[in-house]
Parts: sequence; structure tokens; C-alpha cells
Amino acid sequence: MLVKAEIYLDANAGAPLSPAVTEALFPFLRDRGALIPNPSSIHSHGRFAKRALAEAREKVARSLGSKTDPEQLIFTSSGTEANQLVIRSVLESQAGKSHWITTPVEHDSVRQMVSWFEGLGGQVSYLPVDERGVPQVDRLPELMTDTTALVSCVWVNNETGVITDVEHLSQLTRARSIPLHLDGAQAWGKIPFHVDTLGAQFVTFSGHKIGGLAGSGVLWLGRGNPIRPVILGKQEKGRRGGTENLIGLVALGAAASQVSPDHGPQLDELARLRDRLQNAICERIPGTRINGEGAPRVANTLNLSFDGVEGDGLVMALDLAGYSVSSGSACASGVLEPSHVLLAMGKTRAQAMAAVRISFPGLLPWEELEGFVNALEKAVLRVRKAGKTSR
Repeated sequence: MLVKAEIYLDANAGAPLSPAVTEALFPFLRDRGALIPNPSSIHSHGRFAKRALAEAREKVARSLGSKTDPEQLIFTSSGTEANQLVIRSVLESQAGKSHWITTPVEHDSVRQMVSWFEGLGGQVSYLPVDERGVPQVDRLPELMTDTTALVSCVWVNNETGVITDVEHLSQLTRARSIPLHLDGAQAWGKIPFHVDTLGAQFVTFSGHKIGGLAGSGVLWLGRGNPIRPVILGKQEKGRRGGTENLIGLVALGAAASQVSPDHGPQLDELARLRDRLQNAICERIPGTRINGEGAPRVANTLNLSFDGVEGDGLVMALDLAGYSVSSGSACASGVLEPSHVLLAMGKTRAQAMAAVRISFPGLLPWEELEGFVNALEKAVLRVRKAGKTSR
């Protein structure tokens, strides 16, 4: 099947499959005769599967900079499940604490839990963001009460790439002994960190954001922070029932083995490439707005709004030209609503509807990106002209 897009610039929705994954999976499947054993079985095939699962867990732990027990990792089906497992477990288990603090720029997997919690009689407070999209961590003490059970915060925003000051956030939550949950799906592989030293009690990740297969997620648990399962069963030490997705987790381990927890020169080079692209677009296309400008951002992400343009129309025009970008979160695709992230930053509805997200899968030749700038300029002019004609 032919894929229309020639150049993929939507890595925040899903990173290209890591070459390490195919290198790991082909011999894995070949040597076992395409048999995918159950890791809970006690026969030789089951023991092989259990070892493969343990090796994947160790690779993921090393990639996350964890120097402690790999069993602090719970494998799930997705980052969404990992987020909701934390939120349900913590908010349902703390008697007398019916208050949850989150932000208005969270991923949809967290936002969906607000109505669930309020339906149980819980109260939700929102830590605001500034005009750059940075959570205003200094204002957290105003929101914390004796009944606060959990603080949930996106670490790297999936739409803008803006980075939260996790160190300050953890200092404030620790001072009040309130558990901190970080959604780290977009941080893994994009900023250096060692998960043990973040000061959070729960950190969640998603496998397909680093080049693994979709259908694999990770929840890292700080020591002494039990989790109440949503899916009952004996797997994952009773913390998440259901037979583990062995193929997906072997793939995740292979992808994780290529992701270092430390800062590498490629991140600096990628940031320079992003800034060069940003400058070229702003010079060529009048009425360009940089969403998140001046904020700390991950190196691969650029979010732009274009005056007089609707983002979805621009995405389709670019797709026809051979470039894949996004008008927001992939989880909200097909929904013609303005980005809740950009609205929380104080953007107008028109500005939020005019946004596109460019997210690099890695270093790309400038010649390819120069071609993208040319296509983007033509697409913006075409969409603007069509909008004027329709009026």
C-alpha cells in the first residue's frame, strides 16, 4: 500500500518504527516458529516468554535512567491506560480526600477523567498556564488543600512541546506530602532525565512515541506508592491484569535500548534545525504566530498559527503536497474544535483553529525542510485566497 506523504512531520502523534524493533522482532518470531507464549505459563515456552518480558523491562528501566528495581515499572496497553490507572487508583483510594489538581493543557486521556471524578463528588482545580503555555507552578500552593489527593501535570505538552518545571513542581508537592503524577509521554527521548530523581511518585510513558509499536505503555512507580488495579488479575504483580502484549513489549524494549536518559549532541542539533525552520517560515509567511515562543520547548516540536487560515485545511493542503503535519493532538483528530491547549494560553478561537504542529522524527536534511517551507507558503496563500473567495 502506497503512503501518500513523502515527508513525515508528525512524530508527536507516533514516531517512526525504530530499526532496532525490526532487528529484534524478526529473529524473535523466526526462532520461536511464530509462537507467542504466555509469560505466565510454567513450561519452557512460558519461561522463555517470561525472560523476554524481564529483559524488556530492564531495557526500559535503563532508558528511563532508573537505577533501582525494574519491577517499579508496570506495563500497560498505552499511555492513556497508564494515566487513567494512576488517576483512578489514587483518587479512589484516599478516604476523605476529594480534591484533584491538574492543568487545562493536559492530554485528552487525563481530561476525560475530570467528569468521572466530578461525578463521584470530587472537586477539580486547574493550575493555570501563562501566555506561552507554561504551567504557573508558583501558583500551586494557592490551590493545594488538606483534601488534595493528587497533582497531575503534563511534563511536555504534546501540541506545543512546552516543558513544565518539574523540579519546582515536585518540591511544592513534597512539601505538602501530596502525590505527583507526571505524563511523560512526550518527554521520553526528547529531554534528558533520570526518573528516580524527578521527585514524582507516578510517571507515565507511551511506547509508540519512541519508535515502539502502538499498544504499549509504561507506568513508573516511586517506592512505597502502591497502585490499585483497574483490571484485576495476577499479571504485573497483581497491579494490572491481562496477559502481557509480549510482541509489543519486546518491541518496546528494543526501541528503548536506543534511547539514552542523558543529553546528547543530537538534541542540540535538532533544536538548531527547528529554530532555522521557524525563522524561515516567519520570514516567508506574513501573519505567522509561534505558539509557545519564549518558553522552554523540546527540540523536535514547532506549533504555528497563520492568520486567516484554518489548520485542518492547511493540513490537507500539505498532505496533497507530500508532507504530513498535524492540526493538534492526534487523539482529537476529526473533531473540528479549537485546541484546548491554545485556548488556555489565551489565544482566540480563530488563532487556535489556525494552528498546525510540526514534529520532527529526528534530524532531517535542510533541503527537505526547505521544500516544506515552499509548500507551506503556497498552501497558506491558497487557503487564504479560498477563504476570501468564499466570503
